[in-house]
Amino acid sequence: MKLSFSLLISLMFFSFYSVAQQATIKNDVAYNLESIFIGGQKNTIAKDKAALFFDIKKKTAKCYISCNFIELKYSAKKSKFKCKSVVAGPVPCPDHLLGLESDLKENFAKINYYQILNNKIIFFNKKDTLMVFYE
Repeated sequence: MKLSFSLLISLMFFSFYSVAQQATIKNDVAYNLESIFIGGQKNTIAKDKAALFFDIKKKTAKCYISCNFIELKYSAKKSKFKCKSVVAGPVPCPDHLLGLESDLKENFAKINYYQILNNKIIFFNKKDTLMVFYE
């Protein structure tokens, strides 16, 4: 009985501590693309080919690709995340990067929530991982 009570108290403390220590998105910090998931398949070839910067006050972000950028307007509350607007910049990418640009635009529009683990920000839809960026 004492052991189960001790475990319960420890679990409650850990839960409260974890919630209190929840990491948040950092303002004006480069989050580099680690991987993107298309149709459930991980694409690591895209690693370091994009960087994401947030402006927390304006609730906007820019995802820079070597040839263009994608502007985002988003809402975020706790771990929920929704892109209200996903718009590519005026200079289209060359064919070999156009696929990455369109994959990023498609996945940004599907985001429902995010999680920050260590130095990574992971975006999810309702059931799958969509993208992983690292600091």
